[in-house]
Amino acid sequence: MANVQSILDQKGSAVFSINPEDALSHALLQLTEHKIGALLVLNEQGDIKGILSERDIIRHFSKKLEHLNTAQIKVREVMTTGVTYVKPHQSLEDCLQLMTAGRFRHLPVVDGEKVVGMISIGDVVKAALEERDFQIGELEHYITNAY
Repeated sequence: MANVQSILDQKGSAVFSINPEDALSHALLQLTEHKIGALLVLNEQGDIKGILSERDIIRHFSKKLEHLNTAQIKVREVMTTGVTYVKPHQSLEDCLQLMTAGRFRHLPVVDGEKVVGMISIGDVVKAALEERDFQIGELEHYITNAY
């Protein structure tokens, strides 16, 4: 049965992050450069302070159209606080339930006190489909060789 660790084993454990005091313009550059949808917001000690997603940025600008200078806006003004995270041993089903209930697309992975990765809804769906395909293949093999 696939779990969060199996996703990290396949995609890697790179975590792109930003400081809450950084300018939003810096965050936009990182999102674009790395072709990702969210950055983890960490303080100097590596503690999670929030998460900054493309949705957070859109929501911020839809409320404050008069203030579009991203160099003057701090990440802490736009980020989501109270971040939900998962542990490496948790199942894909756990992740899907959390993401669906919370209406978000990214989950940091924390082992003990350390951030060890970040997964997206795309990662989870891909892993779930691969697991389903494997199970179907096993059932087909069982059926064709049983008779």
